Parts: sequence; C-alpha cells; structure tokens
Amino acid sequence: MKKKILFLSAYNSPFVVNDFEILQNHFIVKNLDLSNKSKLAYFLLIFKEILRTDIVYCWFADFAAYLAVKMARFFHKKIIVVVGGYEVSNLPGYGGLTNKNRASRLKYTLNNATKVITISDFSKAEIENLNLDINAQKISIGIELQENLVPKTNTILTVGSVTKSHYKLKGLDTFVKVSLQFPEYEFKIIGNYDEEIKEKLLIINPRIKLTGKLEHGKLLDLMKEAKIYCQLSQRESFGLSVLEAMNLGCIPIVTKVGALPELVENKDYHCVYGDIVSTITAIQKAIKTERKEEIIKHVKEKYTLKQREEKLIELIKQIL
Repeated sequence: MKKKILFLSAYNSPFVVNDFEILQNHFIVKNLDLSNKSKLAYFLLIFKEILRTDIVYCWFADFAAYLAVKMARFFHKKIIVVVGGYEVSNLPGYGGLTNKNRASRLKYTLNNATKVITISDFSKAEIENLNLDINAQKISIGIELQENLVPKTNTILTVGSVTKSHYKLKGLDTFVKVSLQFPEYEFKIIGNYDEEIKEKLLIINPRIKLTGKLEHGKLLDLMKEAKIYCQLSQRESFGLSVLEAMNLGCIPIVTKVGALPELVENKDYHCVYGDIVSTITAIQKAIKTERKEEIIKHVKEKYTLKQREEKLIELIKQIL
C-alpha cells in the first residue's frame, strides 16, 4: 500500500508545484493550500490531516512548518522541511532572522524536523551558521527541460518586483543604469511594479520595458527570445529564473552573491552587486560569447527534475 504524505505550503511557486507532482508519482499526497489563511486555520487544517498521514512535507520553514513540527512530534509523525532561503536570511529589513520571534520558531522547526532539505550549498552554510544540531541535505531544484528553436533577439531580461521593498534588493536600479550603455538592446523587467518606483526607473532610462507580472509560460517565451538574462541581486538562495533562462539559451549575468555562483560557474559572467562597471563588462563578454550550447548542457547535467525526483524519493524511503 502506498504511503500517505501531507504536503504543506503557503505558496504556489513552480518549484513547489514540481515537488508536489513528483511526490504524487510515488505516494498518496494530500495538498493543504495554506495561502491567505489565518494561524488558527493553519492549526485546524494541519491537525485534521496529520493523524491520517505517514509523513509531512513542508515547503519553507515558516509558521505553518513550525505548527506542523510541533504536531508531528506530539503524534510521532515524520516530517521533512525544505528551506527556501528567506527564512535563514538576516539582511536589514529582509529575512526570517530579522525578527526574534520568527528566529526562535525557525530554530525550533529545524532542530525538531526529521529531515531538513536545502536547495543550495549557500543555504546549507547559512543553516550551519545557526549552530544547530542538524545535518541538512542539499537537493538542488530541478526544471523541466525545454528545447528552444526560437531565434534570439537583442533583448536582455531580468525578473524582480519593482517595489519599494524589493527593487534595490534585486539590483533593478543597477539593471536600468547599465541599460544606458547598450542602446541597441532592449532591456525588460518582468515582475509586479509600483507606479512610483516604475516612474523613478523610467526617468533614468525611458526605453526600459516593464511587463508587469507574467504567467510562467509567457515568461519562458520571453526567455526563448532573449540573448542575455541578468540576476543582479544582493542575495539569492538559489535562482530559479537564472536556471530556466540558461536552459533556454540565455547567457546569464549574475552577482557574486549567495547561490548564484553555484549556478553560473563561468566567472566571466559574474559582477559585483551594485557596481555599474563590472556589470557592463560582464554583459559585454556575454554579447561576444559563443557558449550558448555549453550553458544548456550544464543545466541538463546538473539541474533536471528527474535528478531532484530521484534524490527526494530516496530520502523519503530512508525516513519511512
């Protein structure tokens, strides 16, 4: 008889959905959609389902995971917690460790989970810096490989929210300033935007295109056409959009922070966060490169959904 898994997440990101579908291929999976729910609703929903499950799988070490770990301990259930990265960040104004109560819940969650999964060496190192008595296991995110037969255009993309709290964190101000040096290229920002921040960026360069948030399929269509993809963030615990862009033949330009150098090993495509000159230099190298096939091969060798599936299922079977 197939084992039963209770799947918890307050988010519906592509990598969360991918894990849910992977688990469905091997187990009976009950998905609890916790988006826009109160803390009391979290408790009642988890309590109702945990009694009839063999193992709990939580994406993100958030409040729902904290409750689930407490209940799993009480009812002697196995529980896996996947750390996304925000939870163990401590940047000014950003991260789970910036608040004492959240930090305390996080440490309890990680200390008492049956197994903790991270998605990058960077994230694993951050957990180790908490000095907890756990052995987190890295299992990289995988993507569904796609063939790209669309001709490339002179387009340079980035993804990030053009909001007061996020646009500098994602390096979008740098992206816009750098765009002035490449008038023959169209620079596009994909993501939600505040009108005030949008206008601020358009003052720097009126030619910048802001698409707003797009469905995942439309984002991939733009990546198929683009020559270069930039992730100029102050911090990234993984970089799914970078990976998807690389798979579709975009040359990646990334800052030397977080997990981004793990994804993009070629240092020619690295730049310094917030530094205009190093970013321009990296883009100039990317424009001249002929290594598109090499980049696609790198993704296929290391970051497929099949690879993540094999490692996840092996881990769960060990726990069961």
